[in-house]
Amino acid sequence: VMSQPTGLPGGRRVQPIQSLNPYMGASWTIRARVASKGQMRTYNSAKGDGNLFNVEFIDEDGTRIEATLWREVASKYFEVLEEGKVFYISKAGLKPANKVYSSVNNDYQLLISDRTAIEECKDSSAEQLQNVKAKLQVTKIADLPQSLGSRMLLDVVGIIANAGPLGSVKRKADNSELTRRDLTIFDSSGSSVSVTLWQSLATEEGAELDKIQSEHPIIALQGVRANDYNGVSLSTVSRSSITVNPSEEDIPEVKALKEWFATQDGKTDFPHCGAGLMNNGRASLNGGSSNKRVTLKELKDKPVPPVGSKAEYFNVLAYIGNIMPDQTMYYMSAPDGSNRKVIPSGSTYFSEATQKHYDSFVRRYVMRGQIMDHTGQIMVNVFNDQAEVILGCTADELAELKEKSEPDLQKRYDNILRYAAFKPYNLRVMCKVEEYQDVPRLKFAVQNLKPLHFVEQSAWLLENIQGLLSD
Repeated sequence: VMSQPTGLPGGRRVQPIQSLNPYMGASWTIRARVASKGQMRTYNSAKGDGNLFNVEFIDEDGTRIEATLWREVASKYFEVLEEGKVFYISKAGLKPANKVYSSVNNDYQLLISDRTAIEECKDSSAEQLQNVKAKLQVTKIADLPQSLGSRMLLDVVGIIANAGPLGSVKRKADNSELTRRDLTIFDSSGSSVSVTLWQSLATEEGAELDKIQSEHPIIALQGVRANDYNGVSLSTVSRSSITVNPSEEDIPEVKALKEWFATQDGKTDFPHCGAGLMNNGRASLNGGSSNKRVTLKELKDKPVPPVGSKAEYFNVLAYIGNIMPDQTMYYMSAPDGSNRKVIPSGSTYFSEATQKHYDSFVRRYVMRGQIMDHTGQIMVNVFNDQAEVILGCTADELAELKEKSEPDLQKRYDNILRYAAFKPYNLRVMCKVEEYQDVPRLKFAVQNLKPLHFVEQSAWLLENIQGLLSD
């Protein structure tokens, strides 16, 4: 049960993380513990060098949300946000989480900027959060192949079929040894999967499971990652935890699993959930392009293919969602129609691609935006011709509003982005896999679009209805 907003000194109210959505503005405050914090990392890009780190928060309901802090904001808060401490966070934003890259099962991600206020909670409520555990969002074993290619951490509840002996492997980086133990578990979906426990989980909880494996205990795995070894398998990470024989009160799925197993006459040999994928490696996108209209959920649920696979193209009917106003939106290009990027060079503009100088430049759109339908939402790249249709103006015209500080012009800029939202389009979307920090993920871009033609849409609906009736 989600907690209700609670009062704070000074009239502020604490909002449960589960209740947050982008349409609430930035007037909310959350109280959350730093559940984990990543290392500070550096990056190099065309826009310059910088640093970043990831942090995961958890509130009193056990709901988690992730944030990535960049550049000056990362430097400001890296030492402040210590694991285990509780903070009030306000004046932050939200954006749709990239489910391929995020390790937290939440539809949104926190946007922490230089305007965000982060204040350590030192009152008695901080103690209540110290022992809060994240809610389990249990994934059935038969559904694990859908998580291949994602770095999202999963929760799985299963029954031990067998526990292997303790072993070790050598780490390539420093030749050190890592202890490991392999388990096989199954659940009521009628599928099984191999689980690799690492380090202390292998030597401690793994040793306990080795002793009682003949009893086929139930285990709750929290925060494990799916990979494509042997088709599909699970592996623990530093944040993973295991609960042996968890209580039905803590995890409702336990009771149903016990009742199901009682009807199986002691059977523990179930088909592996990765059967059929072992010879093919990671599941692919089927290759080629499709003229069939698909939903955004179908795009999001596609397994991530190997890096280097050909791009695919799909038709979708979707509405324009949120367009973040603080993004770059456009770049300076050569005025000769080559669309090459130029940079200021004295009184001229220079293109590294063509090695030419120009007296002027033309701005061209390259922006990120959200599209959504009845099944979900995705973030897409939108380029110049398509962005002009969506926004109704050229990038140069938009820059006249965006780059000036007059309140009236800023209001007109915000209005253009706001009025672009919630309009339907038929879109041709490119789906391509890219690798970011050694993790493959799908990237979407709008290749073409046109406003929804209601007569054509009605004809399409009638054709599909007739097809259903004739089946």
